[in-house]
Amino acid sequence: MFIIPTEQTIKYAKENHDDGKPIVQINLFSYNKNAKYKNITLNEISGRDAYKKYANIATKAVIEVGGKVLWWSKIRLTMIGPDKDKWDEVGVVWYPNMKKFLEMTEIDWYKSSFIHREAALADTRLITCYDMSRSMKMKLWLASWFGKIIFR
Repeated sequence: MFIIPTEQTIKYAKENHDDGKPIVQINLFSYNKNAKYKNITLNEISGRDAYKKYANIATKAVIEVGGKVLWWSKIRLTMIGPDKDKWDEVGVVWYPNMKKFLEMTEIDWYKSSFIHREAALADTRLITCYDMSRSMKMKLWLASWFGKIIFR
């Protein structure tokens, strides 16, 4: 089970991936059926509802550092791999660079929301990717534009 990045991972990211280029992060989420707060009186809500409490704060922190949520969805099906029904949702978030993402993790009011994230999640993955190149964005835009004309 993985819920938050380790100190070693954060150090590695700072030392090896802080090149100033934009990043895109893919988040996979598996929620607890019921939240698992240390204070058991709070566990009457679902893991998904506990995550919503975290997400409300996290989204503000993403915006604070210049990032944006690109996409969020329930997972319909795992087509390849052994994780049948393991993942509940996926989110994709863009950040101006690794430094801004790591800066976000140090915001006190954001860190105070981790209690909800930890109670919510049975497991998670955070996969950091390079942003699409400008040429690829242009190719996709052109394909979309020409597709609208050709396939009317």
